[in-house]
Amino acid sequence: MLFGRGDASGSPEEVIRDFYEFESTGDFGNAWELFHPEMKKKFSKSNYIQTKNHVFMGHMGVEEFDVEISKLEKVERFAFDDEGLVFKDVRKAQVDMFYDSQFGELIVTQPCYVALDKGKWKVLWNYHFK
Repeated sequence: MLFGRGDASGSPEEVIRDFYEFESTGDFGNAWELFHPEMKKKFSKSNYIQTKNHVFMGHMGVEEFDVEISKLEKVERFAFDDEGLVFKDVRKAQVDMFYDSQFGELIVTQPCYVALDKGKWKVLWNYHFK
């Protein structure tokens, strides 16, 4: 897997790859830094790090996991949440995370979005459950 520069100034592909590179090695603090400000409202940095470590690394008993990221597609309109927040001109990729866990092999699939914030691509997840 190829990764970018570790900051949000790269292409949408680089930002998603960097985010999941950080995630896959347990570097949740640097992953959090690549979140869009709307995502940062959902998780404080310390809460995100603690929860991810607890659930994914602690309970699942893994230290690292493998990631596959699909080709990006352009999305004209993305409804972020049920509160009506909509982003335009975003990119979306399907991300598959492969865990060798204490529960056996697991695959978690998550759509990942990136939107521009102050000229930099930032990571968003879907909280629009309708």
